[in-house]
Amino acid sequence: MNRRMLLATLGLTAALAAHANPEFKWTLAYLPVTGTTYYDAALQLPERIGKATKGRVQVTANGSLVPGTRMLEAVRDGDVQMSMVLSGYYTASQPLFTLVSLPGYSESFADLDRVMASPYGAAMREVFARDYKARELLFSAFCPQTVFSTKPVQTLEDWKGLRVRVNNAGTAVLANVLSAKPVSLSAGEVLPALQRGVVDAVVTDACWAYGAGFYTAVKHAAAWKLGSVVPWHVMVGQEAWAKLPADLQQAVEGELASMARELRADYAAKVEALPKQWEAKGVKYHVVTEAENRKVLDPKHMGAVQDAWYQQAKPRNVDAQKWEAVARDALKR
Repeated sequence: MNRRMLLATLGLTAALAAHANPEFKWTLAYLPVTGTTYYDAALQLPERIGKATKGRVQVTANGSLVPGTRMLEAVRDGDVQMSMVLSGYYTASQPLFTLVSLPGYSESFADLDRVMASPYGAAMREVFARDYKARELLFSAFCPQTVFSTKPVQTLEDWKGLRVRVNNAGTAVLANVLSAKPVSLSAGEVLPALQRGVVDAVVTDACWAYGAGFYTAVKHAAAWKLGSVVPWHVMVGQEAWAKLPADLQQAVEGELASMARELRADYAAKVEALPKQWEAKGVKYHVVTEAENRKVLDPKHMGAVQDAWYQQAKPRNVDAQKWEAVARDALKR
């Protein structure tokens, strides 16, 4: 055996040994929301981190271990080392997180990027670190939040009396203001509720709704600008992260930075395909007019939404008006 072949053989042997005996074993908690960039990332993360660290870090993904409302606590308490967090699920307990789910602040991925790059994003990450002992490794976005319904919801008047499932506190307040009736349901309950007529509509990620087969229960989709683009986050516990040597930390961060760029391109492709995909399933896809969106943003509606947020934020020492100003300034850049 020549020297080159010997080195190659030794390298392969070392790599296989590393994969068989990883130095660090992590569990990743996520939700099985098929069709989304979130789900795509959950399936990729174990292999990509394994390859980036040459098998020294082994990640095992589990889609049923932790409910969505406990993803941060699971990391904090050491139940898992990593989790994929839907910050919108925490708006009832963390009012700072509500901002990007309100109309007018995150209506595109570019908007979300600007807001998350501002001091607001830094404040959110400070909450992750302080309250949940967690470090954000990556954030990306769900496909646009869209109204899927059994009857048209194309005008402000169409919201009146609508029984609508909402997925965060900000959207619940808005639904009330628009004279709808917000209903809280877990993700697994939404499709059966639509099929049985328990709810008339759901506001959710358009990619997940398609992947979950909502077209079997709804006939209408309406793209409103009501806080269209909401984030998700890949988190790692501070203790687990601190145990990694610097070279592995750099390898993981570099790989997830590459993944974030790829997810951004995938997001654009998914969103572009959505209208035709829904219409091919017999669902009328409607882009709500700017005039109707402006009606929602009228102070007589948004004023009540903002007041509700202020009242929620004050007891937790969150200066909601300050963060609104920060976000508006970020969106001007």
